[in-house]
Amino acid sequence: MQSKYGFGTELEMSFAVAVERVTQALQVEGFGVLADIDVAATLQKKLNQMMPPYRILGACNPSLAHRALEVEPSIGLLLPCNVVVREDAAGKVHVEFMDPQVVLTLVDKPEIAELAGEVRQKLERVLTTLGGAAPETGPTADEPMTQMQARMQRMQAQMERIRQAQDPTERQRLMQEHMQAMRESMRTMHGMMGSSMQGKCMCCGR
Repeated sequence: MQSKYGFGTELEMSFAVAVERVTQALQVEGFGVLADIDVAATLQKKLNQMMPPYRILGACNPSLAHRALEVEPSIGLLLPCNVVVREDAAGKVHVEFMDPQVVLTLVDKPEIAELAGEVRQKLERVLTTLGGAAPETGPTADEPMTQMQARMQRMQAQMERIRQAQDPTERQRLMQEHMQAMRESMRTMHGMMGSSMQGKCMCCGR
């Protein structure tokens, strides 16, 4: 399952076990659950409306959150990372993760874009641990420019870290990461160009 603002998978386990397993998998990647909102219970209590089990887990990685807050103090408005564990009408259990690379593009700063990429990778590993396939990270037809902008912002942040690095070993490591990011961006650009140029002359585009 993948949407413009999140990704997830169906789980072959009960709802209660799913909540426990998701929480444990998040902890492995350094996330604590700051909030646990029982939507179904709240709606039943406040509106007397019944719905299948539905929980929203507010996941936070303290180290990454601290770095984000140092760059953009108001970013707390977009935190924590929401993780939904829900059961549908057919009794199937789903886990869904907010995509930080989409949400955090609202903050137009390269350091935040770089952090969003790190958070996304951690959440993808959580998804894989739970038995889901890692979502495609390449740009789709609906969002090529958004993905490219995020990549460019991460590269700008890497360049700034390279300029500030004092240790030669650290600078070399950052340079290698930057070169890898450049290669990935070039592959993405070629893919975008190939899609738009399919069936057309390479010389004139007709």
